[in-house]
Amino acid sequence: MKIFFSILVLATSLLAFTCQADTVVVKSGNVIGATIDGEVPHHLLQSQHDFAKLVALETNGEVDLQILEGKRPDIPVFGMPKMTKDGSVIQACAVPSFFLPMVPAFQIFEIPYLFRDKAHAAKYPSSELATLLSKQIEERYQVKVLGHFLVAHHVSITSTDKPILAVTDFSGRYINDGFESFEPMWKNIKPARRYDIGFTDALAGALHREEDLDTSIGMLQNAFIQKQYTKFNYLTIAPSFYTFFYTFMINQDVWDSLTASQRSGVMRAADAVQVAAFDNEESTATYHAALNNALGVTVHVQTDAERQEWAGEFSDKVRDGILEKSDQPDALRGYLRMIEEM
Repeated sequence: MKIFFSILVLATSLLAFTCQADTVVVKSGNVIGATIDGEVPHHLLQSQHDFAKLVALETNGEVDLQILEGKRPDIPVFGMPKMTKDGSVIQACAVPSFFLPMVPAFQIFEIPYLFRDKAHAAKYPSSELATLLSKQIEERYQVKVLGHFLVAHHVSITSTDKPILAVTDFSGRYINDGFESFEPMWKNIKPARRYDIGFTDALAGALHREEDLDTSIGMLQNAFIQKQYTKFNYLTIAPSFYTFFYTFMINQDVWDSLTASQRSGVMRAADAVQVAAFDNEESTATYHAALNNALGVTVHVQTDAERQEWAGEFSDKVRDGILEKSDQPDALRGYLRMIEEM
């Protein structure tokens, strides 16, 4: 990684001496904004800025990818793919798979422990499946997909009065689990109640307003942003509980307007950041684990034995539930086989 960031520093120096009259400016919508208390390290934001710097380097300054301020009211996050297709306000964006309902196959990424570990997940961005799903996005959203950047691998399970270690620890809890697809995984382990509090509502304090809520499942980096440390005293970090990627896309007309050399440079940059995103995510996880610990939260990283127990209890139930509701279960089974064989 030292070499990678040295290249970025060199890029900045080289571009100071570069003057391109025909620079192509590409404005990118940004899901990640400032937190309540200001900026904290976030790997997706880092990956996007890394991408912008490498695009400049790999195209000799001919393409200027500008990462806009996050969460702008005039660029609603759920509207970014459509706005990217339109191209008048933004010409690119990075959005999570669950923002792409016209490609329902992405729901398989909600299956707990879909990937065996981070090394397994790292094979996805350059895989045959990623290419196949990218083509579905391109056909249905009429954009060009440039890459898939890791955003969620270290999942947090926060709780009020005791740590959640065994699957039975979920029994009788008031749980915010975040996804409709998770409902089948509670077939044997019965929570007292399930909530579905999304990021925006959680940020506005919903996790705290629900007085009986005592357990919440979400992305590790969001626990601090949502000030969960003021209510939840325990944090279990479960790597691979679910693994999400953000898809970086660009307006098709803008892409077509680039020269072959420029397009090649952009794709080299995307390939490099797809790899670097895993290190960026690891750095964020390390930072936030230490931050929660410093705030008085008791932090536990899931052991291999705990992971095996959770995977055995939850994974097949969520998978089967997704397949049962799908209009194309055979296609999804094929995608799952492709992941298993990576």
